[in-house]
Amino acid sequence: MIEQWNLNIEETKIWVTLGGSVLFSFLLAVFVISLDTRVIPVLDQFPTWTLTSVNLAREILSLLAGSLFSVATFTFATMLTIITLYTSNFSPRAIENFLLNKTSMQTLGIFLGGFIYCLSSLFFMRSSEDEFLVISATVALFYAFGSVIMFTRFVYSSSQFVQLEKLIHNLYSDANKVYDDYVKRFEAYKTVKHLPEVEFLYTYTINAVQSAYIEHIDFEELKKGAQKTEALIKVYIRVGHFVAEEEPVAEIKTNQKQEDLDQLTESVNRSLSYEEQKSTLYDPDYARSKLTEVALRAVSPGINDPNTAIHILHYKALLEKRLASLPGKYVIIKQSDEPLEQEETSEKYEGTVFYRYNDFSEGLYRGYWQLVFYMQKDISGVHALFESVKTIAYTAHYD
Repeated sequence: MIEQWNLNIEETKIWVTLGGSVLFSFLLAVFVISLDTRVIPVLDQFPTWTLTSVNLAREILSLLAGSLFSVATFTFATMLTIITLYTSNFSPRAIENFLLNKTSMQTLGIFLGGFIYCLSSLFFMRSSEDEFLVISATVALFYAFGSVIMFTRFVYSSSQFVQLEKLIHNLYSDANKVYDDYVKRFEAYKTVKHLPEVEFLYTYTINAVQSAYIEHIDFEELKKGAQKTEALIKVYIRVGHFVAEEEPVAEIKTNQKQEDLDQLTESVNRSLSYEEQKSTLYDPDYARSKLTEVALRAVSPGINDPNTAIHILHYKALLEKRLASLPGKYVIIKQSDEPLEQEETSEKYEGTVFYRYNDFSEGLYRGYWQLVFYMQKDISGVHALFESVKTIAYTAHYD
């Protein structure tokens, strides 16, 4: 449930960050208007230097409204320029790393929210209130100071994102966090190199209910289902795979005949998170593929920058060796922590889930075969490829 919530939050993270900044400005405007209109009668207790006349407040707010909107337009144009740079020179998949950066969205939201604040405050300043002193201009002044700080952060952050080496390191850091979570998730389970050859009375194939990417698998839900049916569940697909509707995603082996196959299919599919697009949240392969795409763009004939690809290979090797050091290929997820017996019987595997958590050979091939094709004629690139493989081999598990 929490993982599915995180996936939904990630899809709307841009709007949440942007909308949160705008909402803060709107609530601030409501509060200040309540003070200025004496709905909240505490303005007389404020120091006199914080209050201004209505005419002066109108001039300040009018000036700031135009300035903040102009800077918001400039910020938006800068973001579009960086997006265009990423698409043409780096990788379209790396754009989300820039857009999901809080500084970018918060800066745009702060300036748009400041524009809304100034307009709202101006709207409620009536001529009949000329005899009153207001605080909206003072609040707007401090808001402008905060906006300058946010804009400075945005300029610095943008300068970091357009530097290729900074981008590569950021992609590696993000991918490394995903790998940390992935390894931690399965390190407590027993692993095996091959699936057991065990006979059950009944075998049921579970198909996907829709065409989408599998971005998370709820193994707790699968464990409960396996325990309930006293079955062995083999999960065919992995996180990040694209499945078509009616494509097999799991196999259930049990000695109990299941009458309601539709309910069984629904139960297994309920543990799968179907998403329209890939996410790096729980998919280490996709997080790593962003580095691969930047390297491929660097060695393309249009750019021809093998040194960048070589630089990326160093970081890719650090990620690849994380999976190379893991034992086994399949993880055994059981309802209890009791050790498995040595004898291969169906009762031994009842209530267990098998998942191919570490398909290292396939991952190594998919991560390098395109780079090998484009770098095979560059001797420095070939040398870097072998050095990368050597780095992986140093920490590889004997399996």
